[in-house]
Amino acid sequence: MVKTVEAPPEMHGLIDSIEQKYEELLKTELIFKPEESRISLLGSEAMFIGLKAIAIDLKDELDQVLGEAGRNLLIYRLGQSFGRSEAERILPKLGLTELPARIAAGPIWAAYSGFVRVRLLPGSVLEPNENFFLFYEHPNNFEAVQWKKEGRSATEPVCFFNAGYSSGWCSVASGVELEAEEILCEAKGDNACRFIMFPRNRRMEYMERIDEFINK
Repeated sequence: MVKTVEAPPEMHGLIDSIEQKYEELLKTELIFKPEESRISLLGSEAMFIGLKAIAIDLKDELDQVLGEAGRNLLIYRLGQSFGRSEAERILPKLGLTELPARIAAGPIWAAYSGFVRVRLLPGSVLEPNENFFLFYEHPNNFEAVQWKKEGRSATEPVCFFNAGYSSGWCSVASGVELEAEEILCEAKGDNACRFIMFPRNRRMEYMERIDEFINK
């Protein structure tokens, strides 16, 4: 039974096999070295960071310096950089060659990493070309959850790190430069944090179709 990702039944076997790969890796490649003030994770140094630090504290600091638009763009690009880096580090260890498996490995790792659960929605097109399209939700993701815990309200989506991370991972996995856009957000009262992902050069086309994906 799959634990990490909500997906159509036909993907369950694939997801279960990748979960098992991760669990075997984590048994042998998560090493604590407090005497060196280091944690080794899958062969690279890592550290623990509280989710509130990204979801609230960093955003507040950047807001004072860059304003809301600049803050959102920087958080998105930060997430994108994290996603790219993780995909470049982890995918070679998994030995996955088929695109659906390489894409699925991202949400699964995000769940094991502790920051988001992913729900893959019908309608995605997993092709390593200009037809690539990913339709998905991040239920209870850390940005929206922390935002609401702080008693804050929003009129626009706030989950820029989530959007950036997923587009960064999938860009590496597919070999296509992708962008992600959050179109519904729990922080502003929607019933889900919903995203679409598409090739960078097709942004205008998909922005004109947002209502189509909001209402599905």
